Amino acid sequence: MKVRQIMTRDVTTAAPGMALEEAAEMLARRRLRAMPVIDDEGHVLGMLTDRLLISRLLPELERADAGRPAAGGARVGEVRDIMERAVMCVKEDEPLANVVRLMLDREIERLPVVREGQLVGFLTRGDIIRRLLLRDAAGEAEETKGE
Repeated sequence: MKVRQIMTRDVTTAAPGMALEEAAEMLARRRLRAMPVIDDEGHVLGMLTDRLLISRLLPELERADAGRPAAGGARVGEVRDIMERAVMCVKEDEPLANVVRLMLDREIERLPVVREGQLVGFLTRGDIIRRLLLRDAAGEAEETKGE
């Protein structure tokens, strides 16, 4: 089985100049934990995660907890200010078993999938689990029909 067979093709992405407020709204509205940051040609520049956003917003939360006023409506920043820049990508034709081993060995939760350097999909641990469960369920259904 190849990565392209189970990757998510409709990927929500961010631009490096996108306001963090807008990116946070996209993540929350679409219930995502991360999204690739791409340039105008579709090349992966980085990754924006919910963890990075929360880290950036923590000072505001601490200020509010201490009863101090917010920072006066100052912009929180842009995606490029906090994105992870060292992002491992995989090719769509990679054998899935190799990529799963890599994800487990390096404790990677998600990987952008590229073709000729451009983003074509996204692979998460959830995609892998769903596919394996669906495949097992389909196999059991076939076995039951054959009895």
